[in-house]
Amino acid sequence: MQKGVAILHSESVLLAQEFLTSILIMFLIGTIGGKLASKFNIPDVVIFLLIGILLGSNALDLIDIHTDSTINQVILLFGAAFIIFHGGMITHFSILKQVWKTITLLSSLGVLITAFIVAIAASLIFQIDFKVALLLGAILASTDPAALVPIFQKFPIRRKVSQTVIAESAFTDATGAILTVVVFGIIQSGASVNGLTISWQFIQLALGGIVVGAAIGWFAAFLISENDRGLLREFTPMVVVLTVLAVYLLCEKLHFSGFMGVFVAGLMVGNAKSLKLTVLPEQEHAAHQFIDAVGLKLRMLIFILLGSQVDFAILKHYGWSSLLVVVIFMFIARPITVLASLLPDRKAKWKREEIVFFFWARETGVIAAALMGIVVSSGLPDGKLLSAVTFLAILVTLIVQASSTPYVARKLNIRESDDL
Repeated sequence: MQKGVAILHSESVLLAQEFLTSILIMFLIGTIGGKLASKFNIPDVVIFLLIGILLGSNALDLIDIHTDSTINQVILLFGAAFIIFHGGMITHFSILKQVWKTITLLSSLGVLITAFIVAIAASLIFQIDFKVALLLGAILASTDPAALVPIFQKFPIRRKVSQTVIAESAFTDATGAILTVVVFGIIQSGASVNGLTISWQFIQLALGGIVVGAAIGWFAAFLISENDRGLLREFTPMVVVLTVLAVYLLCEKLHFSGFMGVFVAGLMVGNAKSLKLTVLPEQEHAAHQFIDAVGLKLRMLIFILLGSQVDFAILKHYGWSSLLVVVIFMFIARPITVLASLLPDRKAKWKREEIVFFFWARETGVIAAALMGIVVSSGLPDGKLLSAVTFLAILVTLIVQASSTPYVARKLNIRESDDL
């Protein structure tokens, strides 16, 4: 009998129970926080982040899931992939047709502009190798649909603006991740920074993700559509999960961009009617209801984890220098990126107040944290420095920008209810 008890309390079982306890705490406190966020009209991701800081080692020490742990990476990668898929689903082809040039520029030229401005600032401020600084810029170049999607669902703004921002965030997450992979590979191999090499690898990863995502996304839409066989209509939520996992894992296996793939797959499923596939309202409702429910749980886990992992000792060590890089990132890199991407798109007819809103709609979170987790776990010598700047950027952009996005939209009169 004692042997049986010992088996039940083996190290792996105890670790599993410890993890489940952390999940219980995060869901319990997170649910209360979500309710408070709803009551006071505050974006829930900001509350979740603050809850994480409270529950982490800096305060109550109730959560101890390390950045480089497998379970942390599983939550971040699946959560990011699922949320990017959702961003694709709620993006309409009709809007993309109007602003495709803007989105293309933001997610290609814009990512490079942001990355290089941050790299120049970081290399000068911290006196580090330019390739390492460029890695930091690449990590910070992506925006965060995990923060933006729920904000725009709760505080509707002009459809063209909101869907462009969401599409941008999904595409820049993919292209930012691609640039990070390319620059990290250059650092690991010791090669020099070559514009042609970066461009070619960038295109290869992006196009591969687009092809895989489009193929599997179309097939998923077919499976839940009103076709002759109606294969998996009654299992729509399961098809969503399988699609996210299959696209992400196959893309990564083939050395393509998994994040680009899941976004394109979401586009295909969300725009099934444009693909001559009829998805019944029942299946469409089931898919969105499931994604909303799971998305909330994933946001809760992701941002509470991010908050719990903030190392204030490292932040204190790099202090004002890190904050200076973040300020340059927010108030110099982003406006230049937006102007360089929106002004050439004459067809979109962007108004001044919409351009100003793009300056501010620039939260950083899930993808940056996931990429930083990969970098930290690799043992990069400057990993702690990059980690400090990244976490500070996440904290500042979420607390300052995400929380004030509804207020800024109201002041600029670009809410859906405002006169155009």
